[in-house]
Amino acid sequence: MNLSDLFPNAIMSEEGSATSEFVVLPEDDAFIHIPKASLTDREKFLLSHFSEAHLREVTDNTWLSFFQGDSALPLSLSEGQMILIGHQRSMPSELLDFFKDLFPNLLTLASLGKQQTLLLLSPDLGSSVDTSLSQLLVTLESDFGLALSFYVGKAWPALTERDLATYWRLEYGLCQQYHALDQEEPVISFAHLMLRAMTGETSESAGALREQLLETILPVKDSRDLITVLWQEQGNLVQTAQRLFIHRNSLQYRLDKFYQATGLNLKVLDDLALAYLIILQD
Repeated sequence: MNLSDLFPNAIMSEEGSATSEFVVLPEDDAFIHIPKASLTDREKFLLSHFSEAHLREVTDNTWLSFFQGDSALPLSLSEGQMILIGHQRSMPSELLDFFKDLFPNLLTLASLGKQQTLLLLSPDLGSSVDTSLSQLLVTLESDFGLALSFYVGKAWPALTERDLATYWRLEYGLCQQYHALDQEEPVISFAHLMLRAMTGETSESAGALREQLLETILPVKDSRDLITVLWQEQGNLVQTAQRLFIHRNSLQYRLDKFYQATGLNLKVLDDLALAYLIILQD
C-alpha cells in the first residue's frame, strides 16, 4: 500500500516544494503533496515526525541546486554566514533542534544530503562561531554518538543579493575543492581554508574571493597600517594601540568597523594572517 492509497486527495508531482498548505513526501521517484486541511491532528503529527528527514531533503534540494549554480539564491538576503556540518549518517532531529537553540541568529537550516547540513546565520560581531563549536564538539559527539566536522564560513556583510550568491557559490566550491569537512581539524574556518588555498595550488575560487576581500579591505580608513602593525605585534592590542598612537578603545572601535566592512575579525589570528597576506600580495 502506498501513501497515495491512504490519501486519495493527494497530488503526485515530479518536483517537491514544501508549502504551508501541503505535506510533501517522496514516493516512487516522485513526490506526493498531501493537503494539510484534509489531515487530522494525529496524522499531521505522525507525518511531520516520521518523515522529518525526508521533508528536509525535499525542502532543501533548492540549496544544493543553488550551490551548484543551477538555481537562484533560495532566500532574499544581502548578508550572512555559512556553516557546513559533515556527518556520517543522517543528523537526528534532536541535534538539529540543538543548533536552532544554539544560534539565535539562525536564518535557515537545510539538508544538503545524508552527510551534510547547512546553517546560515546573520553576522554577529559579538560571537565566535568556530570557538563555540570547538568547545562543544566532544560533548555533542558523545551525547549523539555521531562524529561531526564543521566548516565555519566568512561573515559576508552588506552585499547585493547577486554578489552574496556569487561569493557563497565560490566559498562552497572552495570547500569542495579542498575537502573542508574531511580535514584532520574538526572545525575549519574560512580564513584557514583561504590561507591553505593561497599558499598552495592555484584555485580560481580562492583568487576570486581574494579579489573581493581586497576590494572590501582597501576602502577602510588606514586599513593597511592597522593590519600591518597588528601583525607585527602578533595581535597584541595594547602594543598595537601604542604604535598607532591611539587609545585602546579607539583601536577596538577600528577593529569593529573593519569587521563590519570586511567580515574579518583581526583579533583572530587566522583572519589577521589572511588580511596581511592579501595586502602583501597586492
